[in-house]
Amino acid sequence: MEKNRKYTVWLTDQGGHAFMGKPDEPESRWRVYGEYVGNEPGVGLWLHVEYVEQTTAMGEPRLFAVSPPVCLVPWTYVITIQLQGEKFEGVKVTDYKH
Repeated sequence: MEKNRKYTVWLTDQGGHAFMGKPDEPESRWRVYGEYVGNEPGVGLWLHVEYVEQTTAMGEPRLFAVSPPVCLVPWTYVITIQLQGEKFEGVKVTDYKH
């Protein structure tokens, strides 16, 4: 992975619940969108998170901002990682997690 590049990190359902601190949410797909900051060998990757997307089986996607925006995403939460373009356009954050 390259620093200062945008990535989408797909999380396991359990990982998404833990990352967002939302253990009582329904089963969901979780994606973290952000800029790669660095790697913590054997632990996870650091991202400057722009937003997190949660999608339930029959629901509309919910978007969350996180604070602080630079977060460690443990490797045990990660399903796959996708390289993205320079910007995430047309995104409106509808919720906030602090």
